[in-house]
This record gives sequence, C-alpha cells and structure tokens, in this order.
Amino acid sequence: MIQEFSIYLSSVRGYSANTIRAYRADLLAFCKWAKENIEGARWSTITRDDIDAYLEHQVAQGLKATTTNRHLAAISAIYRYFQRQGLRVDNPCQYESRRKTPQTIPATLSAAHIAKAYQRAHGVRKTLLGLLATTGARIQELLDLNFEDIDFEENTLHIRGKGSKERIVRTDAEVLKTLRDIKTQLCAAGRIFYISQRHARYMVYDALAPYCKSKHLNPHTIRHTFATELAKAGVNCAAIARALGHSHLETSQKYINLAEISTAHQGIILTKNSQK
Repeated sequence: MIQEFSIYLSSVRGYSANTIRAYRADLLAFCKWAKENIEGARWSTITRDDIDAYLEHQVAQGLKATTTNRHLAAISAIYRYFQRQGLRVDNPCQYESRRKTPQTIPATLSAAHIAKAYQRAHGVRKTLLGLLATTGARIQELLDLNFEDIDFEENTLHIRGKGSKERIVRTDAEVLKTLRDIKTQLCAAGRIFYISQRHARYMVYDALAPYCKSKHLNPHTIRHTFATELAKAGVNCAAIARALGHSHLETSQKYINLAEISTAHQGIILTKNSQK
C-alpha cells in the first residue's frame, strides 16, 4: 500500500522525492509499531484509539512535537488516499489534534555575505546563488527548471513547486545574464542544471563558507533570508506567500514576526543594478 501511495504522491500530487521519502519512512515506522503492538493490524482495521496509542508511544520515547505531528500528517494523508480510492470510508486521523509546537525563528544569513559570495562566484555556482537570492525558490525548484521556463525579456522564471503548484517569480537581469552565459557555453536545450541536489547544496555551502561562520549554510537558509528581507521592506504576508509558493498564510507569517525584531533593512542586493 505504501508503494502505491508513493506513486500517487509522485505522479498525481507532484510531491518531491524528498517529501515522498519522508512520508515512506514515517509510514513504515507506524507499520512496524502496529505489527508489534496490535494483533492482526491492517490499514483497514486501524482505529482512532490505535493512532492515539502510537502518538503516546512517541511522546514516551521523547520525540518532539514536530516529529509526532509529521508522523500524524503522513498517516492522515495515506488514509485520505484510501478514501479517494474507495478502500476505506473514514479517516481515523480526521479529528486528531496535533501537539502544539514552540514558535521557531527561521535561520537566516547576512544579505551582505550572500552578495559577497555571489560577486566572487563563477559559472553554475554563481547562477545558483543568484537565483536563490533573488527568487527565494527552493533548490529543487531551480534544479527542475528548463530553459523554456525563463523569460529573458521580463526577467521571470516559471516555477513548478510542491504539489504541482506553479508560480511566476521575478529575478534580476544580471543574474539571468549568468544563466544565459551557461546556455551559450553548453549549447544546451532542456534542463539548465544537470547536477544532483546534494551537489548543489555543497556548491552553496562552499561558496558561502569563506564569508560566513554560520552553521546554516544551505540553500533553504537563503530562502529564509529572502523572505525575511521582503518582510523588513514592508511586503505583506499574502505577497510573501505568493512569492514563496506557500499554501497557507501562517507559514509566511513567521517572516513578518522575525522582521519585527530586526533593526534595519538592507535587502539581498547582488549587483548595483539589482531590483528587489
């Protein structure tokens, strides 16, 4: 069942490989516990009480609320899939309440450090840094880009995000010039970046390391920085949500909260011609 559900998440819902792996891991953990603790356990016979017992087991193991909530979300998602397939009428997770989690502040980097790393970088590394900093896109969204997704006249990218959600984001003309140079060098058509996500993450880390001592040197931290700089500039929550491809406004609200305790707005200015 988990294999069929994974295929559904990929082919129908358009979830990323990382998200699908996380769902699989959480569901396999639940299956292992159920086999050990519930006689004759099957997806069709699991009850609300069984899921309550599983969550209590996780709490007893000292797992954080974010972890137990993630497991609950995975279990609820596969039962919604069963409902759509006519395999089960109810969802035993439907009215399950999640544990409250502490408000966390996203890790960000200095916009000046990002700009310095960009100015010193070359080739694919420079293009990746520039696109991350000016669009706030997820690293996999950029790795999935094709040249046909770039509008060099309007300085925009056509992003395909999580759950098959699409959006248009603006970038900087100077950054697109580095992208155009890559296309010229490779004489390429189709995909822009023929590298793995792991390789891309290393490139970002290696580019930022000389200018920043933070332990949060990864593409997603640049996304957090981009969003926080928008909030500092007074961009409202709905606009930030659209820029980042968030489905829920509360996901973007944390950047507004972070901006309120910041002292100044510099923005991620990569070049003198950059536009926010």
